[in-house]
Amino acid sequence: MHIEHFTPEIFGTFWLRGILFVVFFVASLFLIGKNSSKKTQLYLLYGMGIYQLISSIGLDLDRIINGSFLLSSHLPLQMCGITTYLSGIIVFYRKQFIFEFLYFWGLAGFIHSVLTPEFTTEVNTFTIINYYVSHSLIFVIPVWLMLMMDMRLKIGSWWTNFLYTQPILVFIMIVNWLVGGNYMYLAEAPLAENPLIFTRVWPWYILTFEFLTIPHFLLFYYFGKKSSTNKA
Repeated sequence: MHIEHFTPEIFGTFWLRGILFVVFFVASLFLIGKNSSKKTQLYLLYGMGIYQLISSIGLDLDRIINGSFLLSSHLPLQMCGITTYLSGIIVFYRKQFIFEFLYFWGLAGFIHSVLTPEFTTEVNTFTIINYYVSHSLIFVIPVWLMLMMDMRLKIGSWWTNFLYTQPILVFIMIVNWLVGGNYMYLAEAPLAENPLIFTRVWPWYILTFEFLTIPHFLLFYYFGKKSSTNKA
C-alpha cells in the first residue's frame, strides 16, 4: 500500500498561493529577527526548532495510533524529512557537521520542494500548511544560525558534505529495497514537474541528480562564505 502523491500544477492557483505564503512567511521571520534582541532571536530559534520536532513526531505518532503508518511511505528518510528533524535537533545541539549538512541539503530541499512541490502524505489543510512551514524552516534555521548566531561554514564544506551524502544514499537504497519504498526518489523518479529531471529512466536520473548537486552546493557555499565575510 502506498500514499497517492499529489503534484500541484506549476503556475496554477495552488502553486502560486504556496509561493506567496512562503515568501511572506520567510520574509516576516527574518524581518522580525533582524529587529530583535539577541535573546529574542534565540527564543525564536528555539520556537522554530520545537515546531519542527513536534510537527514531525506528532504526525508519525498520529499515523501509528490510527494504524495508517506505512514503512514504505512514512519513515523520515526523504531528504526533506531528514533535514526537518535535523533543523529541530541543531537548535538544541549545535554541532558543526549537523549545521553544514542541514545548510546544504536544507537549502536544496527548500528550493525544489517549494518550486516543484510533491505531497507524499495525506493532503488536507494541516498537511498543506505544515508542508510549506516545515520546508521554509529547513531554509530559515541554518541561515538564521549563520546570520544571527555566528555559525560558519568550514573551508571546502561543500565537497565534504557531498561525499558524506553518498553512504546515506546507499543505506536508503537498501531500505527502499527492504520496505518497497521510494525514499529520496532512489527507486523511481519524482512526479513533480522539475525542469532538472532530464530523464526518468533508472538509474540515469539519479546520476543526473548527483551531478547537479555539485553546482547547487558550490552556489550555496559561495553565498554562505560571502555572508560570513560581510558580517566580519
